[in-house]
Amino acid sequence: MKTLLVPVDFSTTSEETIHFAAAWSQRYEYKRVILLKTFYQNVFSDIVMAAEYGAVSHDFMESHREEAMDHLGALSRKIKDAADVRVEIAISELPLLRAVIEIIHEETPDMVMLGSDRGNADSLISRNIIPIAKASPIRVMVVPAGFTYQPVKNALVPADFNALHTLDKLNELKASPVWAATRLMVLNVDPEEHYIRPDDQFREDELHLHEYLKNFKHELYYRNDKDILSSIINFTATNDVQLIIALPGKRSFLYSLTHKSISDAICRAAKVPVIILK
Repeated sequence: MKTLLVPVDFSTTSEETIHFAAAWSQRYEYKRVILLKTFYQNVFSDIVMAAEYGAVSHDFMESHREEAMDHLGALSRKIKDAADVRVEIAISELPLLRAVIEIIHEETPDMVMLGSDRGNADSLISRNIIPIAKASPIRVMVVPAGFTYQPVKNALVPADFNALHTLDKLNELKASPVWAATRLMVLNVDPEEHYIRPDDQFREDELHLHEYLKNFKHELYYRNDKDILSSIINFTATNDVQLIIALPGKRSFLYSLTHKSISDAICRAAKVPVIILK
């Protein structure tokens, strides 16, 4: 059963992600959505700041948990009202990253969907986007705060001619017929501008790229920016793009994110949702 895993932290962004998840599930034929909430407590969780430190009572913690369960029930109903899917609630006492990995192994979802609130340090989900994206054995989707679901007419695929084999990962998406209507806008960032004076190797690489993508509607674009992230941002700002598809590998979009300020990179790059393939 095609399954979507959505960790939640009850932030405004998390609520928005629920609406997006419902629409995405309906469009891309997911049959089950798992909402994951962790109640992990670190060594400071039982202490509150007042005039002086004081222990949090057991009754307070139980009340907090009951409120959280009620909130999860409300989120579940929102998804059911918007999409014909089965919604399940998963509770964990583990830290978020470990909880996500455990659920992936136990429930075998097809994708993890995370809401990003542009670097807000108070958001549990946002603080864990990069660790989850790196550790997850399945694809991860990052949805920026305030983004409302749109049909994916055009998807941007940053591609490196030195790692064309990673384009094979796109065939996993092609397994779903709903992707047939999506046009791939393949972007090669070439600061040395080989595309202006292409040699035989460059033309051969172009042919290989088109062969990899022969089952997709696609078009190849070039930019000469020095920085991959800036190139993606500039491209999405000037083109009609509803999704970025990030390929795996050392030269990938994800690799670039992890080697910059994480909050800044997510804030800048996730103007539209990003799917990180595995």
